[in-house]
Amino acid sequence: MTQSSSQRRAFDYMRGHVTCTVFASLGIIGVLDELAGHGLRAADLGTNRYLAEATLRYLAQRDIVIRSADDRYVLTEAGRQLYADRGYLMWLSGGYGDALHHFGDLLTGKRTFGSDIDRDVRWVAVGTALVGQRDLRPEVMAILDEISFDSIADIGCGNAHFLIAACQAGGGRGVGVDISPAACAEAQQEVAKAGLADRITIHEADGAKAATIPQLESVQLVVTFFFLHEVLEHGYDTLVNYLRGLCDRLPSGAYMLTAEEIPPATEQNVPEVLTPEYSLTQALMEQSLLTEDGWRKAFGEAGFDVVRIVRPTLPDCRLILARKPT
Repeated sequence: MTQSSSQRRAFDYMRGHVTCTVFASLGIIGVLDELAGHGLRAADLGTNRYLAEATLRYLAQRDIVIRSADDRYVLTEAGRQLYADRGYLMWLSGGYGDALHHFGDLLTGKRTFGSDIDRDVRWVAVGTALVGQRDLRPEVMAILDEISFDSIADIGCGNAHFLIAACQAGGGRGVGVDISPAACAEAQQEVAKAGLADRITIHEADGAKAATIPQLESVQLVVTFFFLHEVLEHGYDTLVNYLRGLCDRLPSGAYMLTAEEIPPATEQNVPEVLTPEYSLTQALMEQSLLTEDGWRKAFGEAGFDVVRIVRPTLPDCRLILARKPT
């Protein structure tokens, strides 16, 4: 029996690829928030007027925008849902778009990831922050409400938005650590903008080296989101030794909270909506993911007690709260 065009999955993948690329690009050039707020005209997209008009027509044809009476294009309800989830698209297309475009060269060894081709760490960070704000932060803040701390260290703090929110909510002090000079500069600006320069300090350091992280001996909570699998890249024993290094420096009773994606449950036709794609992007860096039981084992071997594991709204993710015994 011949399939109709609407039953041929290739067209779904084509539509998804183009929509993801175009929508993420609007975020990257800085006009997506304006589209969500007041709408856009073609002239707002840049100097290539012909392509700008074609872009807005395409988004209208895919029911993401609709043309209003004053010739502005505004988001439809479907477009608003996509905007709410824009972090996933910007993380994938902005962060890994170049690598995925040259995927064949990476497979054959014609190009090497990390030297010839790399991820765009800025858009990985921006996308992750947007995803976290929507699908992770509510559960994180609920956990923080249940524990006692007045100082916090954020390893891989990025622009420090979470660290700022945590210090504002808890009234405590914070230290942010990131290896990226650009991220640290942006974090310092955001801390100053929030009026918290007297309570939050930002340090440029390699968070993967426990010995380089400042002030651990005086903090009651360490947070690190989607970072520990980068330590795992160097081996399970390296991960355990790293966690043990943190545990040794932290005061008794201190907490550690981390978020990590877990690998697909099976090899064939998995039900997970995100982790197969996430696992593949991490494979570009020869990084693997641990299961929930694997994380429980690693924290235990490092000297922590795992207090609880939470499944947040973020698909296929685990929030792991551990504590150094008193």
